[in-house]
Amino acid sequence: MLNRIIQAFAFTVIGLFLLAMFGWLSVHLSKGDKDFGFLNEPVKFMYSFPDMFEESVEEAKTFALPKTFVKTRTTFQPINKLEEDVFALTSYSDTNNSRTIAVINLKDHSIQEKWTFHKEMMDHLRVFHPMLLPNKDLIFSLDQHTLTRVDSNSNVQWVQSGAWPHHAKNLDNEGNIWLSTYPNVYYGTGMYKHVGREVSFKDEFINKIDGKTGEILFNKSMAELLYENGLSNYLLTSGNIFDPIHVNDVQPALKTTAFYQEGDVFISAKHLSAILHYRPSTNELIDYIRGPFNSQHDVDFFGDSSIIFFNNNDYSASMYNYEGPSKDPSKVVFAGDLYSEIMQYNLATKEFSYLLKDVFREHEIFTATEGLQQFYAPNAVFVEEQNDGILWIIKEGEVVYKNVLKSQHEGFHHLPNWTTILTDYE
Repeated sequence: MLNRIIQAFAFTVIGLFLLAMFGWLSVHLSKGDKDFGFLNEPVKFMYSFPDMFEESVEEAKTFALPKTFVKTRTTFQPINKLEEDVFALTSYSDTNNSRTIAVINLKDHSIQEKWTFHKEMMDHLRVFHPMLLPNKDLIFSLDQHTLTRVDSNSNVQWVQSGAWPHHAKNLDNEGNIWLSTYPNVYYGTGMYKHVGREVSFKDEFINKIDGKTGEILFNKSMAELLYENGLSNYLLTSGNIFDPIHVNDVQPALKTTAFYQEGDVFISAKHLSAILHYRPSTNELIDYIRGPFNSQHDVDFFGDSSIIFFNNNDYSASMYNYEGPSKDPSKVVFAGDLYSEIMQYNLATKEFSYLLKDVFREHEIFTATEGLQQFYAPNAVFVEEQNDGILWIIKEGEVVYKNVLKSQHEGFHHLPNWTTILTDYE
């Protein structure tokens, strides 16, 4: 019995000595004032293990969440100076198997009404760009798989699954829906020959869909449109060989002016970094617009003689800096400080200009993909900085709103999906 007590005491003393040594080593390693040779790395690993474990837990938590949630930066500071109600139509995830479309008052983030849909879904599927009709029917796309219309009680009116919708949807004067779609296949449906070699790529289609029935009324291949107008070589300008076009918005003209006709459409092709003015009624390409912008989204009309669009200012495919920075700073030439921006194109003068450029740079507003702007009132613009999930309202050159849609998961917020400000909501 006495031997066991002596043994236990000895082990305790040795244990305390080792702990003291470990503490002493840790203190001096963290200060950087001593070098313990081969012991440096093992000791660093041991004293950093709790932090590493905590980080692993956080990473596991992030991995377990659907990709429709975004981690909220710890430094994020919201701004809300709204004095009036601003109603936003948005969509978000409740769980892996349910999605909600809601009208939210950004002034106080109160939910005015919502529609929830339950379905077996992969964790990253998003309800894209919902549209609320005057009778409270909804039209939305489930990621890039189906286009659906439901009534005010969420009863399905029709589902169009013959083509996969991509991003934005816009109504014309007859209540028809204009959008871009992909064929519902996983292989290239376009092909060109480059120096005799056949190159397959993902073609896209400009569609007009009957808002009442879901029937496809108009279907135009982008590959065909480029070929008919002698512009197939522009497919080579894209950094993405398989997806060289990537249409994200088809904006129909709702009236006739000196610069476009009712029924014309303006097509934003992200990977071409181009906007196409196309007349479906006569199959004419009126203009092919390129300029000081790259990977743009969301084309809108701005008065009778201009369009505006969200210039992401990003690569159209992943790029790499192979050489690395110069070792001689005196030989470095500065090429600019690039963020996203709202650009205006004057159809009369063919000139580009920037809107709120200084505000975008001051607040470092940037999203590599998606992104949109909506001038919903005089001197008031809503901006969706999609990748980081930040919503902005800029009024008379001042940020009066900056926030995220908080989620049910602490430390995470909802990924936005082409939010719309409802200007006539009652």
